[in-house]
Amino acid sequence: MRFAIAVMVSALTQVAMFVRIADWVGVGAYLAMTYIVFAAAGAGWFARRRAALAGALSVVLGVTLYACLTYFGPAGIGTPAVDLVLGILRLVIAYWTFILSGAVAGALGGAIRRRVLGAAA
Repeated sequence: MRFAIAVMVSALTQVAMFVRIADWVGVGAYLAMTYIVFAAAGAGWFARRRAALAGALSVVLGVTLYACLTYFGPAGIGTPAVDLVLGILRLVIAYWTFILSGAVAGALGGAIRRRVLGAAA
């Protein structure tokens, strides 16, 4: 349960960055990537076990929620349902660097948790 909540909350915070994807220019791109990495590290921290998986899944779920938000919003009017599935797959493949960064950040978040709170916490 703790794992699922950590992934969900992290994904929901990342959707805020994905929605503002048009602003990812110059320094804004670095800030957005930092935001996503910190959210994934938080997922790894709170998941406690399987921290790298929590970080990666938080990014995948964030991208999936962004695709659903785009599809069911004004931009998706009149498109067939298969476009939603293909759009999600296309975004997950396109954002593989974010997913990899999320996995690394999640692992670091879990390692920092073990270092700060000890193995029993």
